[in-house]
Parts: sequence; C-alpha cells; structure tokens
Amino acid sequence: MIAPTHVALSLTGVACATGSVDPSVMLLAVIGSQIPDMDTTKSWIGKASYPLASYLEQKFSHRSITHSFFVSLALLTVTAPVLYYFNWTLWVAAPLGHLISCFADCSTKLGCQFFYPVNKDYWVVGLNPNNRIETGKAGDYAVLTAAVCIFSIAFYLITGGGGIGAWATRTLFPTSQTAVELLRQENQKAIAIHVEGVRKVDNSRVDEQYWAISASGSNLVVKDKNDNIFRVGEAGEVIPKRVNTLADRLPLKIRRQRIEDASAAEWINSLPQKALLTGTLVIEDSSEVQLPITPPGVMPTVTSTGNGVTLEHASRKDLKPLEDFYILSGETLIKQL
Repeated sequence: MIAPTHVALSLTGVACATGSVDPSVMLLAVIGSQIPDMDTTKSWIGKASYPLASYLEQKFSHRSITHSFFVSLALLTVTAPVLYYFNWTLWVAAPLGHLISCFADCSTKLGCQFFYPVNKDYWVVGLNPNNRIETGKAGDYAVLTAAVCIFSIAFYLITGGGGIGAWATRTLFPTSQTAVELLRQENQKAIAIHVEGVRKVDNSRVDEQYWAISASGSNLVVKDKNDNIFRVGEAGEVIPKRVNTLADRLPLKIRRQRIEDASAAEWINSLPQKALLTGTLVIEDSSEVQLPITPPGVMPTVTSTGNGVTLEHASRKDLKPLEDFYILSGETLIKQL
C-alpha cells in the first residue's frame, strides 16, 4: 500500500482503540505506520533514513523483518517506560500503528512475512489473489478514502464536535476553561490534568498533575496526590498559565443524601473512606463549633454559617471537628473516586 494509506489506517485504528486524537498520540501512530517500509530506499521513510534503509534493503527481502509482528512487540517493550512516565495511549500509539500497517500489507497481492523470522511464509488476507489490493491502484485509493472517512467520524466523536478549529484551540492553547468544559461533558468522571502556573499565596511555581473533580464557575476544583482540595483558576488558589487535559479518567460515584436528627459522629463514621461531601448541615449548638484554620494555599472545605456549616468537597478528616455535635438536618452530595 502507498504511504498515505498506511498513515490513514494507522491514525484511524489508533484513534478508535485509544479514544484519543492528541497530537502526540497521532504523531507516534504516523511514525509507527511508516516503520515497516524502512526496508526500502524508495519509500518516504526510506529516503529520510537512507543509510539504515539501504542496509536493510541489501540485507533482507522486502516485507520481511520490518513487517514482522515481533517488531510491534519489540516497540511495545522498548517504549514501556512511556507508560510509567506518561500514559498508556502514548505507549501503545507507535506499536499499534506499526501492527496495523503490517496487517494492512497482508491484504496486498504480495502479502508480508508477518511472523518473520519464526515463520518466513508470506501471509495474505483473502484466498483469491484477484481480490487482493494492488499497491497504488484503485483498491489502494478506495481503502485510503474509507480510512479518511472513518477517521473523520472518529475525530468528531472523540473531540465532542466543534470542528478542527475548536479542537486545535483546546489542544494547542489549553486553559482551565477548556478543562471546565470537558469536565462538564464527561459523565461522572474525574479528569487527569497537568497544571503549569503559580500559587496565589506565595507566588511559587506549580508544575504538577491533579485530578479535576468538579467545576466551580470558571474554576476547576482539583485534588492532589496528598488529597488536598483547591481551585485552579483566576479566582482560585492556583492561577494557571497552562492546563493540559490528559487521557486518564476515574469514575465518580455520586449520590445525594438527606440527614435528619442524627449524631454527627455516627454519620461521619458511616461515610466511605474516600468520600468528598458538598452541601449544608444544620447543627445543634452551632455557635460552639470550632473549625481549624485552613492552611494557606488550600481551599476551605468546611465553613461556618449562622446555624451550621457549609461543605465543599469536604473529606471525613475535615469533618472531625463536628463529631461531638448533633445534626438537626442537612443535605449533601457525596462523591467517591
């Protein structure tokens, strides 16, 4: 198949398999799709890496070693550190792009040595040679057209519509508002984000990854690895310069609960360990409630009102000062990550 067909097929396959059209993922898919044709100096990749392509061309027959399934496995192994330092979509993009490209060549008249060097037979798809695709002919361009159409549909669905311009703005120039919009589109999921900015309290630099769990106006409510809750936005504890939305998601279990005449200690102990609560509680003798001072740079999750407290993503630890009191009434939204 011609190079554009390999590119289109790999982009389509990787986008559908990973659910991502991140530019880094797509670039790696394109690179993976071209690796098989590194065994000939006539290909795009062969011309770009002429010394290596020339060596492979002289040493091995076309569609043998570089078209092998075992090269895909080797790429998956070599790029394993990417899984640890980044995410799984970046890890699988190039190996999957390579595998799709090799499998596509199996549908051509020549086929390829898909299991080289364990098995040096040329593997082909389709028993009738007349039904196989001939490189650069009508069948090749038909596959290219179909792949482009499917990728266009996948791109639209994955990005939630809005067109290429909106996608480019969100991807190349991301802001906290981008993540806010995405969070509102997701169905009960926390979104992994990477924030570059400064802390309002001391102007110290921020370059960290968080879980965005809610949107508060134009601000993001996020949780760090130490379970601290704060807001990212112009009115938040962290003022962002750049907010990248990552591929990772966490399901959120959300339920609403009403409380009537209950011991605060018993109610708090009945909550799940990782629960985050938002709502209001009317407390008996509320004037005697003494809340600790919120540490600088962290969002206050429990605040006093005239007859009780207001909760905003409060954890069980944040509710400890209430344990000696009695809840007259209340309504809370309970989130579990």
